Amino acid sequence: MSTEETVTQALHRLTSYETGDEWTDAPPDPRIVQDLEPSDLSRVPWPYKRYDEDLPRRPLAAELPRTRASALSVLAGTARPPEADVDVHQLGRLLFLSAGVVRTARWEPGHRGRILFRASGSAGGRYPLEVYVAVPERSSLPAGVHWYDPEQHALLEVGPPPSGQGVAIVVTGVPWRTGWKYRERGYRHIFWDGGAMLAQLLALASSAGLEPSL
Repeated sequence: MSTEETVTQALHRLTSYETGDEWTDAPPDPRIVQDLEPSDLSRVPWPYKRYDEDLPRRPLAAELPRTRASALSVLAGTARPPEADVDVHQLGRLLFLSAGVVRTARWEPGHRGRILFRASGSAGGRYPLEVYVAVPERSSLPAGVHWYDPEQHALLEVGPPPSGQGVAIVVTGVPWRTGWKYRERGYRHIFWDGGAMLAQLLALASSAGLEPSL
């Protein structure tokens, strides 16, 4: 059996720390950035992606559909809501209650940057995830690939319709947005945040009878 360290094992070792260590200190390894100043307020990353404002934009309704199943029954897998198809109102509910901005705060007095708190939690309040909706032709939703604008609660069409039959929500991560605070360890937080958001999306869809799958 080979004892050579894999890439995954190396990342785990180089981004681990023990109680008493300063997590902001960089291990002396050439694969780790040595001169990064974590949480540098002069280099705060943008809170979400920016696209050409000329792209087609579709605002989503602020009023969200209600569901009847209790949260406990949904999480336990015992809820049996009537089967439904995703429409623009249910899509708006899924997106807002997983990635929407629910409140804002300033970094510090006088600083122009804002923290946009989302419906799904994120390590260190960094929110590195971006959400897209891929809608094929012959759907009740607008066909195309749409980026979700979390602050304006709107869809921005960024690509043509995909092939396939069903509507898909795609979650991606921006490493610098979380690495700004956690250095290379930020890669871990992207996966943790992604898992939390996907679990939230599955529960939200199940509560509405949308029968989601990964």
